Amino acid sequence: MEIETCEQYVLMQLFEQQEENDRLCRELQRRDERIDELTRQAEAARSPLQKAIVDEGRKALYGNCAGYMLSAKNGDEIMTFEDWCLEDVSRYSLPKGVAMRSFIDEFEDELREEYLQRLAEEER
Repeated sequence: MEIETCEQYVLMQLFEQQEENDRLCRELQRRDERIDELTRQAEAARSPLQKAIVDEGRKALYGNCAGYMLSAKNGDEIMTFEDWCLEDVSRYSLPKGVAMRSFIDEFEDELREEYLQRLAEEER
């Protein structure tokens, strides 16, 4: 197709970029699947001792870097989960090289469980 107008040129560029975007999305999905596969293999290859070390290390890290907030409230208002997490984790010194956001993302399940417990306590 011969390009004769600006609109045709722009549309052609958009279609090309969409194709590139689709290709990159497929590549990301393929890599995510590979990462999941390698993670499963690595976890399956751990000895019982290695599994215990990882599990206990996770518990210890969480215990040392979270758990300050005894309430889900700030004054009379209930804090959002996100705000509660930031307030809770910001009270601690995280290990060198660990960003607060990364810590919260990694321990979201544990933090959410604790937050929901605090909410339940507030309702009593």
